[in-house]
Amino acid sequence: MTTVYPISSAMPSAQTSTTSSTTDASGGDNTLNEDTFLQLLVAQLKYQDPMNPADSTQFLTQTAQFTEVETLQNMEKLDQTSQAANQLLAAASMVGRPVTYSLATLGGSGTPTPTSTVSVRGTLPDDAATGATAVAATDVYTASGAKVALQLQFAKTDSGWTVQAMNNGTKLGDPVSIPFDSSDHASNDVTIPSSALDGIVGTAGDWPATGITLGFGSAGDSTRLQIASGPASVAVTEQDGNDGQSATGVVTGVHVTSDGPQLAIGGQLIPYTSITDVSS
Repeated sequence: MTTVYPISSAMPSAQTSTTSSTTDASGGDNTLNEDTFLQLLVAQLKYQDPMNPADSTQFLTQTAQFTEVETLQNMEKLDQTSQAANQLLAAASMVGRPVTYSLATLGGSGTPTPTSTVSVRGTLPDDAATGATAVAATDVYTASGAKVALQLQFAKTDSGWTVQAMNNGTKLGDPVSIPFDSSDHASNDVTIPSSALDGIVGTAGDWPATGITLGFGSAGDSTRLQIASGPASVAVTEQDGNDGQSATGVVTGVHVTSDGPQLAIGGQLIPYTSITDVSS
């Protein structure tokens, strides 16, 4: 499950006030527009030589040019409005979905960040028979930026639920028991030790010393992993590693700004234009 926040505006009121004040004081943005063109045309007529008035054909040509400029500017405004609306609709459709975004456009250093935490949310069936399983999958990153497939197999045993980390079907270490509290929510996170992750070919010694923590949600998180009725719906919602070029995360909200929509991902606001891929 993913907590979803409503679309909101990230434009501070102070910024809005400052912009308005600046516009009033300057009297405009110093760009040529239809008003400028009209003022020049009126000035030309006002100060023309009465003994040698402007040619009527030239006057009609200038009037036609004025109309053309006005039409083109109106079309540009409509296009900008339409583009902004389309971006907002597209951003809203990404809420609750995993996306990939470019770190280069955010001024990233290009240095890889190894995965140290994988967030897992969802439910496991309370009436599941012994031997029942459910799988959640994601990609994690080593310290050198290598992307590695990780599968988490949840299995029902006689004593409760366990999770087994795997890479392309190869088990990484032993299964770990998942503790649940009296309300059937996961009470503690569990860890895949680095020694188990070293079992992935070509990655030995390239993992965080503390391994990878499977974060099931804090005690105050209503979306934390739980045992409940119905089918299994466990899934990875976030992981904190990247290859230094791009990162992934689940969109939890949209903020509307003067520069376009920004997506709330993992506690950050990511510009819509930085999104490079959207998963279903």
